[in-house]
Amino acid sequence: MKKIIAVIIALTVCASSLFALISCDSKPAETQAATEAATEAATEAATEAATEAATEAATEAATEVATEAATEAATEAATEAATTAAGGEVEYDEDLVPLFETRAEHTAIDANDGKELACKFTLEEGERLAGLVFESCPTWMQEGSAFVVELYKWDSDYENTVLGDALYTEEFTDWIDNKECRVEFYKKAETGFDAGTYLWIFRGTANQIGIWAMDPLEGCTYFENGIESQNGFRVDAIVLSPV
Repeated sequence: MKKIIAVIIALTVCASSLFALISCDSKPAETQAATEAATEAATEAATEAATEAATEAATEAATEVATEAATEAATEAATEAATTAAGGEVEYDEDLVPLFETRAEHTAIDANDGKELACKFTLEEGERLAGLVFESCPTWMQEGSAFVVELYKWDSDYENTVLGDALYTEEFTDWIDNKECRVEFYKKAETGFDAGTYLWIFRGTANQIGIWAMDPLEGCTYFENGIESQNGFRVDAIVLSPV
């Protein structure tokens, strides 16, 4: 708008100057005719210039509005995509998925004196890992037993995996013989961890503590102190599956 006013003022000044020149050099009749012609020409020029300036200003304003709207729309779309990707708008069912095969006979495997019992397992695309359930942890009737549970993202082999940072660590103390241990990852990841291959580790830290051994499940690999074991361990994964 300021641009339009400036153009009109400039044209008006030009018209006034032209009128002054004609007034000095022409006869009265000729001067009047010239003045009218000059005024008409100046008006037409000013109108044309104002129209062009207004059109240009309107075009610039429309472009700015369109760009702003497009940016806002893109931002909203990106936010929505990120929210969906993080599981924010996806509804899930929570299931317990056994990481072992059930058998009638089972044996307690100890994790005393820092011994590590572990299992490598994989979640399919779309699933999320929300926790682990150790169905019962024997202490052989001992009191004051304790252990640590860790979760790692699998990295090529056992050694490289445990050299990395744990995704989750929790310690349990004063354990009651054969009590179930439920480990939930919600406080570290609101909707659990993405699909992929993971390794859980159960490590004893005080007195006697262990896990019940069952048959191995196809697709899982079990370890005792980093060495592959033929024992499956009685542990379930808490898995979130999209509804």
